[in-house]
Amino acid sequence: GGDKQLFDIIVFNFAVNEAKAQQFAKELLNKQHGRLLAPINTSNDYWLKQTYQVMDSDGKVLWSAVDVGAWSVQFQPDVTQDTCSGIWCAPFNGFQKKR
Repeated sequence: GGDKQLFDIIVFNFAVNEAKAQQFAKELLNKQHGRLLAPINTSNDYWLKQTYQVMDSDGKVLWSAVDVGAWSVQFQPDVTQDTCSGIWCAPFNGFQKKR
């Protein structure tokens, strides 16, 4: 029940901090079988290395991988975070926060 439409799966195609991924999982996933896949920063606000993680609707990590085959996991950062660093981030990307 409830008025909110919950998702079976959420997939991030950019790096996020673990707390943000957990928040999305807890608030937006179907409680019975929802799953979230995201490249999670190995340390909070460290945008140069991520770990793939699959979470359930409680934000519990069910699976993770630092490397996928021979490839190290690195994604462009979450441009909405103030700590975003690199060429993808403000002021280089033209992204401006809503005031």
